[in-house]
Amino acid sequence: MPVITVVGAKGGCGASLVATNLAVALAHYGTTLLVDLHDDGGVDDLLLDLRPDHSWVDLLSVAEELNLRHLEIALAVHASGLRFSAGPALPLPTRPDARARTLVQALAREFEWTVLDQGCLPTQSPDPILTLSHLILLVVTADPPALRSAQRFLGRLPAGVRDLARLVVNQFTRGHPAHPASISVSLQCPLLAVLPTDPRAVGFQVNFGRACLLDPQSGFGRGAEGLARALAEKAGVGRRAA
Repeated sequence: MPVITVVGAKGGCGASLVATNLAVALAHYGTTLLVDLHDDGGVDDLLLDLRPDHSWVDLLSVAEELNLRHLEIALAVHASGLRFSAGPALPLPTRPDARARTLVQALAREFEWTVLDQGCLPTQSPDPILTLSHLILLVVTADPPALRSAQRFLGRLPAGVRDLARLVVNQFTRGHPAHPASISVSLQCPLLAVLPTDPRAVGFQVNFGRACLLDPQSGFGRGAEGLARALAEKAGVGRRAA
């Protein structure tokens, strides 16, 4: 089933906000899992007002024999029906790349949609987890530091992996001098979505854990719903896409 990896060009681009809202939206189209892959403690649990007792690290030892009982114990459940696997509370001494890859493969077999919040761009290419993706959402803001980081990241990807990358321009305002279409051309990466600045709804999610998607007045939330709908229609996966 589709594995969608969300990466941010740099800190502050809003990759975790995109990942959490997209995952909540996809939960309406089929069984969905969100994995916070930050290996130094992510914030997706706070963004969704969840209090998980376990992280994906706790599943590494059973990655090759994963079963429903393991999932029941280790995964938190959001009100939308989304299943969630948190990042570790403490930084990991080493990156468990091979075992983490095996775990993600096992998890993806259990869900119609798997969303991986990778956080900021990985330092190694190809990243062992990134190569599992069916789609890579590269979240950028329309500022030179983010765009340069995105360009360098795309340049490091092997051709087969780079072909999976799609651009999500976040925090965009009409008054910005750079148009998303021109950014897409410059980066040579297809544009998938443009999400507006939405300080009210985003601020509410950051402070209280209520996804922007649940606010009918949120432009960011409507954009995330539109993105999920487009992905479901294209993939033909899930209840509404059937």
